[in-house]
Amino acid sequence: MSPQPEPNNNVVQTPENGEVFRFIYKNKEYDLTEYVPKHPAGKSFFEKMKDEKQDITEYFRCLHSKKALRILKSQKVIRNDLKESEDSKRYSHIKKQVKDLFQPDWTIEILLLIGLSLGLYLGVTSDWYIAIPTIALTQIVAGWQGHSTNHNRNPLLYKLSIPYGIIHGFSTDWWQFKHNNHHIFTNRIGKDDDINHQYQMWQYGFLYLKWKFDSIITSYNKIDILYVLLHQLIVFQQKIWIYFIAQYIAGFFSACILIGNHEREYKFFNKIDKPFIEHQIITSRNYDWTDWLSNLLMGGMQFQTEHHLFPQIPFYRLPYAAKIINRELNKFGYKIHIGKIL
Repeated sequence: MSPQPEPNNNVVQTPENGEVFRFIYKNKEYDLTEYVPKHPAGKSFFEKMKDEKQDITEYFRCLHSKKALRILKSQKVIRNDLKESEDSKRYSHIKKQVKDLFQPDWTIEILLLIGLSLGLYLGVTSDWYIAIPTIALTQIVAGWQGHSTNHNRNPLLYKLSIPYGIIHGFSTDWWQFKHNNHHIFTNRIGKDDDINHQYQMWQYGFLYLKWKFDSIITSYNKIDILYVLLHQLIVFQQKIWIYFIAQYIAGFFSACILIGNHEREYKFFNKIDKPFIEHQIITSRNYDWTDWLSNLLMGGMQFQTEHHLFPQIPFYRLPYAAKIINRELNKFGYKIHIGKIL
């Protein structure tokens, strides 16, 4: 297949708007210049993206809702005679096989919300020998569930980010910007903040405490600062040493899971020059712990590659989704990496 013509993002200038931002979605080229100031991630994201990819089809589809797609298609079309890439067609084929799994299971969602709310209550009202493991466990599971909830584009489920913000204490605004950059620029040095660090193992335990601090700093004057602060008011009903020990345990456990998924995999020091599916496969690693308890405690991160391909799938559906995704990937000659946590 001959290469597609790429939009000229670098030299086209207009007196009114300055830099032009044009990207390809499937078989059309869109001018998104006027929409850039309205996008939640702002101009900085578009500046990062245009240096990496001009065809954003799969990157857009993995993270965005139907509403976002309508916004994209309402933008000015520059060309409509392009040929959709074979990689995009492969992704579309696999997505069709798992699209029904994007929907939440409301029984599980309600049970998780009730259970984690009770866990938070028990953690702040009990003696240390009950409080420490309860707070740690609640923080771990609530963090993963908040992660899963924020990725899903079901409008009602998305609203649960508020009560989960109270339970786990992280800012949705801060998390969305940081984490979505990780999904787009996975293992791209200088653009993926999730791997742009060097920590000693003893520092792993400060993961959640650092995230709570970052949430407060970056959410200043935003609505979600209210539920982040409400979380602090609730948890400090417990003795501070109990709370910090529990947070350190939870942070250490989750950091080991997160660091093992990406840190030892392929990294891009320059432009991401791989198709989307290959990009996600070579930069992530799965674990061989697939029982239901591991899935709960790891939030589905043992299926990290499948999660990166289809982040809108709730974590509790990933074990079943993984079987379908791997079956289809094998048809195209792809194989997911599986390894140890540390």
